[in-house]
Amino acid sequence: MSSLSLLAPAKINLFLLIKGRRPDGYHLIFTMFQKISLWDEIDLSVEQGKKKGIYLECPDSELISDPDNLAYQAAELFLEKAGLDLVVKILLKKRIPIGGGLGGGSSDAASVLKGLNELAGFPLNAASLHSLGCSLGADVPFFLLEAPAAAGRGVGTELEVVNVPHGWYVLVYPDFSISTRWAYENYVLTGQDQDTIFDAGEVIQAAMWLNDLEKVVIGKYPEIGRIKDELVALGAETALMSGSGSTVLGAFLSQEAANRAASSLEVNRGLHTLLVESL
Repeated sequence: MSSLSLLAPAKINLFLLIKGRRPDGYHLIFTMFQKISLWDEIDLSVEQGKKKGIYLECPDSELISDPDNLAYQAAELFLEKAGLDLVVKILLKKRIPIGGGLGGGSSDAASVLKGLNELAGFPLNAASLHSLGCSLGADVPFFLLEAPAAAGRGVGTELEVVNVPHGWYVLVYPDFSISTRWAYENYVLTGQDQDTIFDAGEVIQAAMWLNDLEKVVIGKYPEIGRIKDELVALGAETALMSGSGSTVLGAFLSQEAANRAASSLEVNRGLHTLLVESL
């Protein structure tokens, strides 16, 4: 039996603009993904010589351990594409909040794809893994990259690696999750911006700290707006909902300032906070 221990990082979106909608209903976006210092832990092992099968355990988590789990689906797709008969065992220890817009499921799937490819002797190249990632979910290809940050276009799978300054963030996770599908389905496209030639610095500067999904989400969940206001009142340079929510992030200039804000929100508001930095 061969095994690997993996860390699957969370991500935040430093901006998220919706640029249009495809005929199949998928939205076209422009976003900035940033990996952060919050990880799920995955123990992955494979065994040869037996009938193939996938065994997934998620102890101490409400997460399902069946074929609907993205980590399970990633293993299934990998074995199919690589034409391998293996017994795959996945022990998944969740640390990333579920349904919080932090990409935990996508990161788990990407880690399983990369881990299985390594354990099997690299039968698939980067392009094949990217293709598998796209079929699992729009955020998965970003997590397949080694880079800590990338701009995403199209449905989020057309990636360009960029350098983003280091940041300290307070993540606030309210006691509810938000369906990504619901957020996008309820977003009303108000107009099409002309897409200029991609000058990373210029475009990112203009887009930073905007999230087009905030309006629709705050309309139904006003607590998101309140948390944003409180983070700014506590010294955040800016505050933003990550992805489709429900996590709100506050960006701080120093670890000390972030720590003070996180403590205040925990003590005075009883909110669940996490202090993280960009990778």
